[in-house]
Amino acid sequence: MKKLATLIAALVASIGLYLATFSVVNRPLTVGGVWNTVQQKISYAQSLGHPKLAIWAGSNGRYSHRCQYFTEATGLPCINLSMAVGIGIDFQLLMFEPLLQKGDVLYVPLEYNQYAIERDEMEGGAENIALVQQAHDLLWSMGLARTARAWGYFDLPFLIHGVIESVLNSKGFQRREGVDTMTAQGDQRSHTAELGLPYRQLLQGSRFDPPKIPEQSRALSVLGDFLDRMHARGVRVIGGLPTTPDGMPINEQVIARLRGFYRQHGHDFLVLPNHSEYPLDCFFDSTYHLNEACQIEHSKLVGKAISEQTALASDRTQK
Repeated sequence: MKKLATLIAALVASIGLYLATFSVVNRPLTVGGVWNTVQQKISYAQSLGHPKLAIWAGSNGRYSHRCQYFTEATGLPCINLSMAVGIGIDFQLLMFEPLLQKGDVLYVPLEYNQYAIERDEMEGGAENIALVQQAHDLLWSMGLARTARAWGYFDLPFLIHGVIESVLNSKGFQRREGVDTMTAQGDQRSHTAELGLPYRQLLQGSRFDPPKIPEQSRALSVLGDFLDRMHARGVRVIGGLPTTPDGMPINEQVIARLRGFYRQHGHDFLVLPNHSEYPLDCFFDSTYHLNEACQIEHSKLVGKAISEQTALASDRTQK
């Protein structure tokens, strides 16, 4: 009996130590800035009022799109809500959906692989750090299973990297990207072609597999429900293609599948003549990230196309 009591005490102590440790240990130089980024984007979006234009995708949304040129083309104030692929889209929508109201326009150039994400991957991202360490009330409101999954995100490698990053952070090392490298509207900035030169060899060796869109996935289910709610609320969503190198083959069936998905839920889909494909020299550090000069040119094209598309939609509504 004494051995059992000792075992139970050790177990309880281990769990307590685990909870205490990972309620404070962060990774400030890599994945630890989720909550601050979310709060900054929410604060700016709330300052804009309605109607406004928002951009939402993974990091492709930040690196390849610039609000300034969307505003110049449409006349609407703009917020770039884009985060990163490694942050669950269910969490992101939970954070950003209240910002979107009747009359707003949301442009969604999600990365192709985002549409194929299943529950395990969607709920296993860096958003769990924010849920555990900053958004406790929100986490508990999401149910016991989701709470357990969030706490299960942490492990020994996270602890080791967390300690190292915290030490480096205290010595003045800075994140390669974060709120300090974004415009006020939430776009990535200053990622020039010159700064991207160290990544050139990596990009040249990239493999360009043709994208595929599944018939069903957890992501499609979450997105479909979101699109339905936006349609009922009077928010106009325009899906779009992410920026990719012109060496990546884009099957017309993929475009048709995406167009059909958005239209099925009452929204539009935008395809530029170049399919949002650019020469490899236009990319910064990955095949979804345009450098700043190409980001600006792409944003001008998309902004103009959105302006024309929304004007046509308004004309149809008035008639």
